[in-house]
Amino acid sequence: MPQTGTDTQPNAAVDYDLLERQAASLLEDERDFIANCANFAAFVYDVLPLVNWAGFYFPDAHGLVLGPFGGKPACTRLPAGRGVCGKAFESAKTMIVDDVEAFADHIVCDSASRSELVVPLLHENAVYGVFDIDSPVLARFHEVDKVGIERLVRQFIEHTPLPNQYRTERLSAGARINERIDVQTCLDHHSVLRFLLDEMDQRATSPAEMIALLKRFRNVLLAHLKLEDEWLYPQLGKSRNAIVRGKAERYRREMGGLRAQFVEIWRKWSPNGAIEANVDTWRTEWDAFTHALRGRIDTEDHDLYLAAEADLA
Repeated sequence: MPQTGTDTQPNAAVDYDLLERQAASLLEDERDFIANCANFAAFVYDVLPLVNWAGFYFPDAHGLVLGPFGGKPACTRLPAGRGVCGKAFESAKTMIVDDVEAFADHIVCDSASRSELVVPLLHENAVYGVFDIDSPVLARFHEVDKVGIERLVRQFIEHTPLPNQYRTERLSAGARINERIDVQTCLDHHSVLRFLLDEMDQRATSPAEMIALLKRFRNVLLAHLKLEDEWLYPQLGKSRNAIVRGKAERYRREMGGLRAQFVEIWRKWSPNGAIEANVDTWRTEWDAFTHALRGRIDTEDHDLYLAAEADLA
């Protein structure tokens, strides 16, 4: 008799905050698409309990084609729009299936699989493929897993250049990727930035540790600023609410100053030996920057992003 997720409590021991940081660390120093796909799939397959397959499918002229994965050999090609992966790809929405045998259009690749979670790869209003996870346990995946895996997939997207050959515009005319997900991505960036700031303040004791954390911080900050510049500010700037438009413009101007301040910090202190040669000055300049940034993050969370969620609802 198949196991059930209720009996085994598979998600109880999963620390998605930790896994997100580990995924970012795994991917941040590599820009090769295949390498990052392979390592990400292997990572998820290895760290998640009660999972018997995890991997990518990417679009081609006939549907979806298999990418890097962890687990047993899988279906090489999936017809367009078919199966859980096809539905997730076409809808650009994460899908959870508690019992794949009860899913009318399920495509069997491994008869041992009983439940499934599929996350589309969403970037700049296009879909680039899906990340698929199978389990031999009925109802293995819950809302906490959905949110957690979506966060891991966002780390993959933020650290990996996606090939243009896979870019697929949304199928319904004028449709957009769920904008509230993009607001949540901004909030998630803030959580990671706060964590890295705390690590720098409390745990980094040597210049080498500081430089390593500064590099990670830079990667997350640049991804965050890119999302704000290319999506959030322009989107809110088109709001019919004059107050929201004003907030977007004010925050855009203010962030420009913080961006310039960080660029100067990176230029001055990232070279080898720079921090070690003058630790006290480094700490003074870094503390001044982080004080301003923490204040900005808190204000965005409680003002700009609340306005964005209400405006985009």
